Amino acid sequence: MSHGQPLTDQDRYGWLQALHEHATHHPIGPGTEHLVVTCSALKRQYRDMLREGSDKAGDLRVHFLHLDAPEEVLTKRAAARKGHFAGPALVHSQFEVLERPTEDEKDVLIVSVDQSVEDVQREALERVKELLDDDPE
Repeated sequence: MSHGQPLTDQDRYGWLQALHEHATHHPIGPGTEHLVVTCSALKRQYRDMLREGSDKAGDLRVHFLHLDAPEEVLTKRAAARKGHFAGPALVHSQFEVLERPTEDEKDVLIVSVDQSVEDVQREALERVKELLDDDPE
């Protein structure tokens, strides 16, 4: 990506597998209530890979926070970033592979990013907090 080349499914597979392995084998114990990992799970198959086996991993419950925005908004924000390895040209490639979450993906929270960064942060934190507060122990 730092050379302006988008990642392929093959590029992402090992990384997603490593995230999944870490999450399903992360020790949950006293003082550890939640584990948060971040990634751009752009496709349904990526999200499914991260979900896989969560029902067999004890207390692990997988949820996703999908930050949704028009391509133009993200291109503008990427262009405004200084010194970031991934430039605005890669935004289009991300949208080419993006599979927005569907209604049957009940574990996905969707937050519109077509608002100020502060409002996105506030809404995302509120939604995640509500989800975690409602999650059975």
